[in-house]
Amino acid sequence: MKILSKEEIEAHKYHTIAGGVKGAIAGFAIAGAVWKLAPIRYPRFQPRRWPWSIKTAFWISPPTLMTAICAEEASNKFDSMMYSSGGESADALEEHRKWKEMSMKQKLVEGLSNNKYKIIVGAWAASMYGSWVVVDKDPIMTKAQKAVQARMYAQFITVGLLLASMGLSMYERKLHPNKEQVREKQRWDRLLADVEAEEKTSHDGVAGFRDNSQRVNSKIFKYE
Repeated sequence: MKILSKEEIEAHKYHTIAGGVKGAIAGFAIAGAVWKLAPIRYPRFQPRRWPWSIKTAFWISPPTLMTAICAEEASNKFDSMMYSSGGESADALEEHRKWKEMSMKQKLVEGLSNNKYKIIVGAWAASMYGSWVVVDKDPIMTKAQKAVQARMYAQFITVGLLLASMGLSMYERKLHPNKEQVREKQRWDRLLADVEAEEKTSHDGVAGFRDNSQRVNSKIFKYE
């Protein structure tokens, strides 16, 4: 039985809520995709004609399910990270401590920087769909011309997002000029701690001797 500290409880709560939020977003994305794309593949499936009670259940069920699953997975992952034999627990608490000390602006920059590639991919997919919806209203262009036009709009938006991510990286370096050095030092400290723990375990496991000199000078190897 382990008594949790207040900091451990807060870190566990943060990881669980973050996992739940990600699951809710994924659930809404799944529901939206089914709502929009399923009628194209299956013409008899027309959710827009359903009564409001069924529509509400349709939009609530996937986010609720994904929220529960992702929150549970995040909680289990945090428990495994915190109470494993390695040094990940100290790193998790240190990261949570630093996150709490950040201002809202710093948290926003950090979150965007850590998820910038996911944001770029998601924005690219959304821009492709949005461009197609806009271009598809043109009654003159053919389907091939509309596809080319929608792709050009999406590429233009993607280039803008890439430039914005570069600017965000430069701004983050300005806010934290020694971030990479600090991360490298943390990796080396973690590696050295693991090596020391492994050496201590191996030394303690050989007849209780700390080094070779103790084994040589012990009574076991002497013949008097």
